[in-house]
Amino acid sequence: MNIDLLQTILGGLLGGGVIGLLEFLIRRHDERKDRNKDILDSLQELKNKIDRVADKGDERAAVAARVRILHFADEMLEGKRHSKDSYDQAMSDITFYERYCENHPEFRNNQTVATVSFIKRNYEERLDKHDFL
Repeated sequence: MNIDLLQTILGGLLGGGVIGLLEFLIRRHDERKDRNKDILDSLQELKNKIDRVADKGDERAAVAARVRILHFADEMLEGKRHSKDSYDQAMSDITFYERYCENHPEFRNNQTVATVSFIKRNYEERLDKHDFL
């Protein structure tokens, strides 16, 4: 065989091999890219679900704080006296609840506005008179 012919055949085989290798690598890269996109999409979906669960937990905590606030005020209206610690806990619930309402304007809040005002006024009176339970 002629050396030129051998070089041409080898060049063709090597060139074809290189092209085949490049095609393989590109295909593999694209497959990985697709898998990575699928993984990222799945992670985003998982994050969204976690965010929704966290939001529901925060909403439950706000509702629980509202219930405690309303219950505390009911006890006050019934004449029950409370300790400073009980008032402080109620004030903490009020602070949490008001912040939640500020950050979630769609959350129903009209149930406690007057009640919170009543508790705060009463708290100030108790502080001034030093007559907690």
